[in-house]
Order: sequence, then C-alpha cells, then structure tokens
Amino acid sequence: MKYTNGMTVTELIEWKINELENKAKLTNAEAERLAKAKYTYANTKDDGRIGKCFELLFVSDKSTKKAVSKQGKIDNYFYLDGKRYPVEYKINGGRIGSLYKHVKPETQYIVYAMEYTTRVTTKKDGSKSGGELRVVNPVILKVSDFLNVIETLNAWKVLTKEGVKEKAVQGDSKKLWKTLNIYPIAFNPNNHYTSEDFEDLELF
Repeated sequence: MKYTNGMTVTELIEWKINELENKAKLTNAEAERLAKAKYTYANTKDDGRIGKCFELLFVSDKSTKKAVSKQGKIDNYFYLDGKRYPVEYKINGGRIGSLYKHVKPETQYIVYAMEYTTRVTTKKDGSKSGGELRVVNPVILKVSDFLNVIETLNAWKVLTKEGVKEKAVQGDSKKLWKTLNIYPIAFNPNNHYTSEDFEDLELF
C-alpha cells in the first residue's frame, strides 16, 4: 500500500476504495472493510463518515480489522521498535476527553489529519472571502505532544452530549493547521517506526 504525499483524507479514501475494488482477490477482512466503507462514504447525512472511512481503510496490508471500533476501544495498531502499539485516530474536530485519561500519555500515540474548508463570507462591498481548503495529511504523534499542541495553541472547544461536557479539537483552528502542516512524521500504516523518530521534535 503506497500512499501519495499531498492527498487529502477524502482523496485517500476514494483511492483506497478504488484499489480494493480492482484487487484480484480480497481477504475476508478487506472485503468487509470495503463494503462498510463504501456504504458509509455514500451516506452524506453522516457527519462522521470521513473519520469512519479513514479508520476502516487507513490500515496495514495485513490488518484483520473489519469494523469501526466502538468508543473506548483501540482504533488501530502500528509498529514501533519492532513491537505493535495501539494508536488513536482523529480527524478535524474529534473528541479528545478520553486522551486525558491515559495514565502515561507519553507512551500513547495518535494519528491526526485535517481536511477543512473555511466558511465563505460576503463583505459589505459584495466581495467574498474564505473557502480556503486547509489540509493536514495524516501524521503520527505522541498523545502527550498532541495535547501539548492543542493546549498551547488553545485549539480546543467544549462539546456537550447528553449533558456531559468533553473537550474536542477545534478543527477549524488556523494555528493548529499551520503547526501540524509542517510536522515531520507522516503516518503510513505499513511503516515500522523507531523511538528515535519521535525524539527532539520541535513543534513550535
């Protein structure tokens, strides 16, 4: 599975669906992921469809994953220093309350991507502004570094669901976009990373 740098998450999803559709023989897991991803992607009424498809399709070639993980469960795995580690996936403005509950966030990892188009506004003179596509290709960070970025840039908001408040990424944050857009560690689910990859990173 070779990912092309510069693809948006939507482009990655469409490309991966096409790749699986044209594969001579699918594993059972691939067939289930493809069917669920196509159904989910076609449901434009589902605000979370991009994130779900991303989680389903952005996996290693040998993955046995068959469905979107339930809340609180592991999204995926990646290889670090020859061992398999769990990793959380977040797209745009995902909830991050659970990340603060990790006992040792410096040993946990997250994959984050952004694909957001700014709102178009019309000025008094009739001219328009906005409509800018902001993209962060999938990157992998330590949870501790990610939370540090979110807190330092104040790139978070509070969402309330059924009376329960929880922190979430401010997916339209320009500062977050600029910071992570130049983050050096791109995520490829087939890559084998080392601890040295994540050392001495300058995030600001």
